[in-house]
Amino acid sequence: MVYDIAVIGGGPGGYVAAIRAAQLGGKVLLVEKEKLGGVCLNRGCIPTKTLLKSAEKWEDLKRVAEFGLRADNIGFDFGVVMERKNKVVAGLQSGIEQLVKSNDIDVVRGVAALTGPTGLEVATNKGKESFEARKLIIATGSAPSSVPAPGQQLPAVVTSDDLLNITKVPRSMLVVGAGVVGIEFGVIMKAFGCDVTIVEMLPTILPMADIDIIKRMGLTLRKQGIKTLAGAKVTAIEEVETGVRVKVDTGKEIQEIRVEKVLIAAGRHPVTQGVGLEAAGVAYDRAGIKVNERMETSVPGIYAIGDVTGRSMLAHVASAAGMVAAENAMGLNAVMDYSAVPSCIFATPEIAMVGLTEQEASAKHLDIKSSKFNFAANGKAVSMGETEGLVKIIAEPAGGKILGMHIMGPHASDLIMEGALAIKNGLTAKDIAHTIHPHPTLSETIFESAHGIFGDMIHQIKLKGRNK
Repeated sequence: MVYDIAVIGGGPGGYVAAIRAAQLGGKVLLVEKEKLGGVCLNRGCIPTKTLLKSAEKWEDLKRVAEFGLRADNIGFDFGVVMERKNKVVAGLQSGIEQLVKSNDIDVVRGVAALTGPTGLEVATNKGKESFEARKLIIATGSAPSSVPAPGQQLPAVVTSDDLLNITKVPRSMLVVGAGVVGIEFGVIMKAFGCDVTIVEMLPTILPMADIDIIKRMGLTLRKQGIKTLAGAKVTAIEEVETGVRVKVDTGKEIQEIRVEKVLIAAGRHPVTQGVGLEAAGVAYDRAGIKVNERMETSVPGIYAIGDVTGRSMLAHVASAAGMVAAENAMGLNAVMDYSAVPSCIFATPEIAMVGLTEQEASAKHLDIKSSKFNFAANGKAVSMGETEGLVKIIAEPAGGKILGMHIMGPHASDLIMEGALAIKNGLTAKDIAHTIHPHPTLSETIFESAHGIFGDMIHQIKLKGRNK
C-alpha cells in the first residue's frame, strides 16, 4: 500500500496532522515509538499541570481559615497524588487512541527513519518494515538538553521525565534553569515541602518574559521560600553521603550547595538524529529542520512540524503547524502564522504572555506605551483571595494598536486569549476598553489596563494628579 500521508511522531503535532489529513480524505499512516500524545501528554504539559493542581489544592487547604473554614489533621499522600496524575494521563491518552482509530488512521509502533523522499523504514518489535507515502510529515519533537558540567550522570541528577516518576518528595532540590520547566517544577516541589534552589545562567529568571513580570515573579518566588540565583552557572556536581554537592559560580564567588536531587531543566533540543534526514536530502542544522511558511522542508512533499523545527517549542504551536502541514500535503494552501502565539507558565500564580515584551520593543527601537493594572484592585481576585500579579498591555502610542499583553495572576492562561485575539486581528486598546466586560470577573483587569493606554483607569487610586 502507498499511503497519501505518513506522519513520524504521534505528539500534539503529529497526531493532529494525521487526523486533519484523514479528515481531508487521505489514507494516513502514523508512526510512534512510544505512546500517542508525545511529551506533552505523557511527560510534560498534562502530568505537570495535574501535579500543580494537587499542589494548589494543598496550599488552599492550609489557608482555609482565611475563608472562615476549619480543617483539622490535614495532610497529603504523595503516592496518591502520583496515582491521580497517572490516571489523568492514561485517560487522555486512551482518548487520543480512540480519536485516531475513529479516523481510520493506521498506527505502527516503532522508530521510523526516512529512506528517501517518499519512503520510510520502521524498526518495530517484530523487525523492520518499509512503507511508502506520497507525502511525509516529520514530527519527532525534542529532548531535554544537558549542561556543560561534570557529574550529570550521577543517580541524584534527574530530568523532568525522571521527576514525574518519583515516589516521594525529595527533601531538597537544585533546579538548573529558570525557564518554564524549572519554575513549574520548582513551585510544585516547594508546595509539597521540598527546599528548592533555582540556578539560571542568564541575568534573570524567566528570560523570555516581560521585565515587569520577571521582577514581580522574583518577589513571589522569594515569598514562597524558593531561592533563586540568576547570572550563575553550575560548574560541577559531586556525590556526597546525603545526595550531591553542587558548585555554583555566581560571578562573585563559588557557592557549594548540598541537595538530595538536581533537576536539569536547561531547555530542549530538536530530535533530528536517526530520522534519516540525510537519506531524504532534508536540510537541517543544530537549530532544527528548515521549513517555509507552509511547513515544507527543502524537499518538496516532505514537511516538518513542532519542536523539531526549533521555531517555537510549544504544544499548541505544534498542533497548529500540524494542521497547516496536513492541509498543504492534501492539496490545500495554508500558511503558518506566528504573529500571535500565546505562551503560558503554570506556576502559582500563573504567567501568560503574547506579542512583544518591553525589552523586545526596546531592542527594535519601537515607540510604545504601556499600562499596568494590579489584580489586588480587582473585586473578583480579592474575593478569591488571589490578588498577586498584574496585567500589562504594550501598545503603539498613536493608534493604540496592541503589540503585547503580559499577565501574572489567577487564570492568566485563560485570560491571555483576549490578548492573542487582539494582536491577531490588529485591535487597539480602545477596542478592548470600549467592549463591556462582565462584572465581577478577572477579565476586568484587562479592561482596566486597556483604559490605561489612553486614559485613566477607573479602579486605581489617583495620587498627585496621576495614576499610580
